[in-house]
Amino acid sequence: MGTQLRISREDGSLPCEVCGFPTMHVAQVVADDGSVLGRTLICTTCQRGRHREPATETEAPPDEVPAG
Repeated sequence: MGTQLRISREDGSLPCEVCGFPTMHVAQVVADDGSVLGRTLICTTCQRGRHREPATETEAPPDEVPAG
């Protein structure tokens, strides 16, 4: 099956820096066994994303997304 990206329907969205649409979402990167490997930002319109650090044990999202 492979690694999956899961976007929460409850979380809001942000404007994408690339396309400008408000379709940038925080997505969980999930392994086959259901464990969360990390988080990433992904735009569902232009498919661009920005990598975030791997998830911590508390599963709390980081305060900032590093540039680049």
